[in-house]
Amino acid sequence: MALYTVFGGRGFIGSEIVNQLTDSGHTVYVPKRGDGRVFKEDLGCVIYCAGHGNCNAPFDVFEANVSLLKRLLQEAKFDYLLYMSSTRVYMNQKSSNEIASLTICGDDERRLFNLTKLLGEELCLKSKRKVCIVRPSNVYGVALNSPLFLPSITRNAITFGKVDMYIPCEYSKDYVSVQDVASCCINLATNQNVHGEIVNIAAGYNVSAKEIADTLIKHTGCEVNWHEVKNFNERFPTTDISKLKKYISTFSPRDVLSDLQYTIENFKKEL
Repeated sequence: MALYTVFGGRGFIGSEIVNQLTDSGHTVYVPKRGDGRVFKEDLGCVIYCAGHGNCNAPFDVFEANVSLLKRLLQEAKFDYLLYMSSTRVYMNQKSSNEIASLTICGDDERRLFNLTKLLGEELCLKSKRKVCIVRPSNVYGVALNSPLFLPSITRNAITFGKVDMYIPCEYSKDYVSVQDVASCCINLATNQNVHGEIVNIAAGYNVSAKEIADTLIKHTGCEVNWHEVKNFNERFPTTDISKLKKYISTFSPRDVLSDLQYTIENFKKEL
């Protein structure tokens, strides 16, 4: 069995990667913040899913998305490194193909996140190390205690019978299961043919806010209140997953609406 080092292994996506690796019998090292051993010991295969998305803490965003990565690429001993970026870089773009030209939106309050992810990608590609970059879409899990969007509105629907939506009903984006993201990352991290590549990890189709709301209403009987959002300027093209299917021909993503129904049913059983 192989040695894996998972940066961000205590986070939402990282913990699922760690669980799947451990269940397969691999040795997994999850460094704590500031652990100097990462620059001294052999790290085996590195999966870098550490990251920070709160752009109100800009230096934390830079440290997690770029600074530590840069030191690892320069100083650490590893066989292979998989860097987790994001399909958020496709926001308001015409194409979601991995080689498409990308622009930064001037009115995006979270543009620092996109900038640092793209910088991290470029550092990997220029490092002359064995690397792969993945861009997951909007990752969801079925755990209702999660602070993410889907679990939060599902809790409100079941507990309070009411959901407040602060996005347009036609707003749509791609949702991918954390289980699918983890298994794809592990698969790609062991595929030497993916060296130097950028690969989207997504369901490959968008789901609208109205579809999510309708599912909540159908299975909880909740009330959904749509609040007017002025100057809302977010649009996501359908994510291209043709390259992912090239490398993982058996990839069959879970469906977010089916999983949402499953989550609701299980939560009700626990009440």
